[in-house]
Amino acid sequence: MIGLIVVSACGRSGVGVETARVDQIFATWNTPASPGCSLGVSRDGSVVYERGYGMADLEQRTPIAPSSIFHVASISKQFTAMSIMLLAARGQLSIDDDVGKYVPEWADKGRPITIRHLLNHTSGLRDVFFLLGLVAPRDYGDDRNGTIAPLLAHQRGLNFPPGSEYQYNNGGYLLLANIVKRASGQSLRAFADANIFKPLGMSSTHFHDDPAMAVPNRALGYHRDGSGFRPARHEDLGRLVGNTGLFTTTGDLLRWEQNFADPRVGDQATLAAMQTPTILANGVTNPYGFGLQIDHDLGLQTVGHGGGDPGYRAQVMRYPERGLAVAVLCNLDDIDAVALAKRVAAVYLGDQRMPTAAGPTVPSSRVTLTADELSSKAGLYRDPAKEIFGRVFVRDGKLIASPNAGADDGVELVPADRQHFVIAGTTIRAEFVPPAAGRPQQIRVTGAGPTPIVTEQVTSTFTPAAPELRVFAGKYVSQELEVTYAIRPGDGGLILDVPGRTPIALAPIFPDAFHGDLVDVIEFSRDTRHAVTGFTINTDGVRRLRFERVSL
Repeated sequence: MIGLIVVSACGRSGVGVETARVDQIFATWNTPASPGCSLGVSRDGSVVYERGYGMADLEQRTPIAPSSIFHVASISKQFTAMSIMLLAARGQLSIDDDVGKYVPEWADKGRPITIRHLLNHTSGLRDVFFLLGLVAPRDYGDDRNGTIAPLLAHQRGLNFPPGSEYQYNNGGYLLLANIVKRASGQSLRAFADANIFKPLGMSSTHFHDDPAMAVPNRALGYHRDGSGFRPARHEDLGRLVGNTGLFTTTGDLLRWEQNFADPRVGDQATLAAMQTPTILANGVTNPYGFGLQIDHDLGLQTVGHGGGDPGYRAQVMRYPERGLAVAVLCNLDDIDAVALAKRVAAVYLGDQRMPTAAGPTVPSSRVTLTADELSSKAGLYRDPAKEIFGRVFVRDGKLIASPNAGADDGVELVPADRQHFVIAGTTIRAEFVPPAAGRPQQIRVTGAGPTPIVTEQVTSTFTPAAPELRVFAGKYVSQELEVTYAIRPGDGGLILDVPGRTPIALAPIFPDAFHGDLVDVIEFSRDTRHAVTGFTINTDGVRRLRFERVSL
């Protein structure tokens, strides 16, 4: 009886074979005992189906409905991008302006970074949220945009020259929100409300910049653990906007999607620019525009974006050639909203679907490698171009790839044959290239970006004795972070003391290099007399962050 009440209360429009197939896709979450998703589907601007599955609030037993309001994380970026583009169209800024024109604390980084670089994630800026973990904890209050931005502005080093690489960067969109405020005199929330949401009739949408603000019809976010579902903690909810912070419904997102086919906000040139892939400095095309990912599914072009934060997963995407738009908003952070949106689209595309482009999948008959074959591929690997590390290890008879030097989690590499592996559900393929004269074993990864990624196995080992560890002891300062670390010998490694944080154990991995949970890999440098002079932190998000030794 309760289940019938929930189905009725969730709201449902559209009938027929298509909707029955769609309902089956969400059947797992269509229960009063689980969080779930809100779904909206439109064709040529008309809503063809909308429905809620599961509960918006488990304690209050409130079901999800099409009117439920969700936090949608990075889906926010396209609205921040549109705000910038509207200001550019009015002559209040240019997307080729130097960012320093709008950020007064901006330090000279050796190369100009433009608003365009922020929009398409090619700025080279370091990951601001990783940087926050490297400094002493501080109270940023409710205006985290205004207080975190100076940390990025103060940086002098970059991960790469602007325009030369694509690297997804939340901090860049945080800066864009500040630029909207500086150029328009309005907060991002106020500007987007007046210039995007109200003109499009998105009456249930806003940038949530006030953590104390109550939001009626809001779906609470949940996380699953061993005891079931529990409310997810998200300390930045209501405190950060630009890269995140949007609250909306599936219906409002469908109104936004139709604006690309029938513009009411922004002109054709603006909308086309947002959906144009980025050309990198080396001429390679990267499939990201301004706040939008340009991709393909079922042989058709897709334009959209996903979002994920504690308690939430979301995806909104269009198939422009078919006039189809799908929005899936979920309040459980282990739901794959991207996969759900694509499955829904496949139902509505029906016999109009094109053949799917060829790409790696899970092999139909699994190849079995011996324990020796698996272990021969395990180890620490370094990307010499980016100076970052990853690790491959064996767990439960499977080969696992971890994106950092610590091998505690990662994704399975499924063997296609003894040298080639794939990641299930993706186009990513990894080839292990055996060592050759003067070159260690390599991993050549394709399908993860426009160009192959080649990493080399680190073959040297480091097991320092106590006297060798003592030479690293001392204090080290970063002028960019304005922080001083202390390093002391530990049990077989080093201990890193960050002000206000729990000491970090550093384990040796190769000569003069150590791994720790917060810093990933630090590499010490020496002078001509072999004395330690400092160290550099290298992760994918923060490359070549320098600390100089100031005392023993």
